[in-house]
Amino acid sequence: MRWYEDRVKNPSRAQPALAPDPVPAIVADAAPDAGGDVDGDGDVDVDVDGDGDGDGDVELPPPPPARPLLAGVLRLVVPDAAGQQRLDAWLAAELQLSRSRANALIDAGAITVDGVRPKRASYKVSVGEQIVVTTPPSWSAPAPLPPMVAEDLPLVVIYDDDDICVIDKPAGMVVHPGAGHDTGTVANALMFRFPGLSVGGERRPGIVHRLDKDTSGLLVVAKHDEALRHLAAQFAAHNSDSGVDKRYIACCFGLPGPPGVEVELITGHDRAVRDRRRFTTRLDPPEEGVTIGQLRLAHTCFTVRHAAATLAVVDVRLLTGRTHQIRAHLADSGHPLLQDDLYGGVHIERRLQNGPVRDAVVQLRRQALHASSLSFIHPRTGQRVSFSSPLPADMAAVVDAIALLAQTDSRA
Repeated sequence: MRWYEDRVKNPSRAQPALAPDPVPAIVADAAPDAGGDVDGDGDVDVDVDGDGDGDGDVELPPPPPARPLLAGVLRLVVPDAAGQQRLDAWLAAELQLSRSRANALIDAGAITVDGVRPKRASYKVSVGEQIVVTTPPSWSAPAPLPPMVAEDLPLVVIYDDDDICVIDKPAGMVVHPGAGHDTGTVANALMFRFPGLSVGGERRPGIVHRLDKDTSGLLVVAKHDEALRHLAAQFAAHNSDSGVDKRYIACCFGLPGPPGVEVELITGHDRAVRDRRRFTTRLDPPEEGVTIGQLRLAHTCFTVRHAAATLAVVDVRLLTGRTHQIRAHLADSGHPLLQDDLYGGVHIERRLQNGPVRDAVVQLRRQALHASSLSFIHPRTGQRVSFSSPLPADMAAVVDAIALLAQTDSRA
C-alpha cells in the first residue's frame, strides 16, 4: 500500500499571496474535530474538549454545564441549542467525557438515536431526538478536576491588543493543565497576566491552538468569544486565503527530500496500535467526507534547507493540524526529529563523528522543532498579520552547526 504521496514542486515558484479578506461568519460546527492530551505531558497540537483524538486545530467556547455519566441507562433529549452538533461532541459535553471515550461508546453500540444505532460519530444530532446511553458497571463519573490557579510565570508576549495576544512559548512548558500537569502551564500564566480571562473555558483561557510540550514557538491567544470564533474558523481553513499559515523549523535524521525542493506528504493519521501515545501516518488518506473511526487527513510540506553529517534542517509548512503531525510524518518516512524520544530520534549522536554538530546535538534536551512563523487575519481589522520567532539557543546551535558543515562540504 502506498501510504504517502510525494510531489516535487518547483522551488523557485513563489507561494500565492494571502489576501487580507475578512473572515466569514462562524458557527460552532464549522470548526474541525478536536484533539487532546494523548500522553499526559500536554504534547498535543489542538483540542476542543481535551480528549486525545488529535484531529483538529481549534478551541471553541465551553459547552453548557454537563452531567456525569454513571453505569446504567441514561435517556437524553437533544435541546434546541444543540441541534446540528456532532453526536460525539455533544455526548462528550453532555456527559463530561473525552471525545475519544464518547467515540468508544458509539463504536460499542452503547448509543441509540431514536432507537437506531448511529453509523458514524460525525452524525449531526437534531433537536428533539431521543438519545439513549447504555453503559456497563465499569463506567463511573470522572473525578473532579482541581481548580485553576493563576501563576506568575515567565511569559514572552510579542504582541498584545484588546482582542488577541501572541506569545513565544519555551520548550518544556505545557499549554494547559492535563494529566500530571495541574500547574506551571501557559494557561496558568495567562490567568495571571490577564486577570478575568475566561474565554474558551476556565482550564483553557483564551487557548486557540497548542504546541507540544517540548516544541517551542508561537501561539495566538483570544481575549473574547468573537476573537476565538474568528480564529477558530481560520485554523479550520489552513493555508487558504482566509486561513492561518503556520511554519516550523525542524532538525531531523537523514534527508527527507532534495535540498531546496518542497516535498508534500498527504496521508491518513490515526493513533498507533502498539503505543497509544503515538500516532501513525502509514495510512492511506480517507476519502473526502468519509469518517472511519479516528482516521483523519494529514497534509505536510517539507523543504530541506541544509543537509550534512546525515542530518537535515527542514522548513515545514502545515496544511492540517493533527496531533504530532510533523513528528509522525518525519518518523514514518524514516527521518525522526532529533531528540524526539517518543518517535525514535534519541541517541542519534552516537552515529555522528566528533565535532561541532555532534556537540550541539548532545546539548539539545528536547525534540528539534520550533514554531517559527504564524500568520492569520486579525479578528477585528480583517487585515492579515504575521509574526516570527527566532530560534532558541539550543536549536540555533544545531542549525548553525549543520549549516556550517554543509557549506564546508559544498566547497570540498
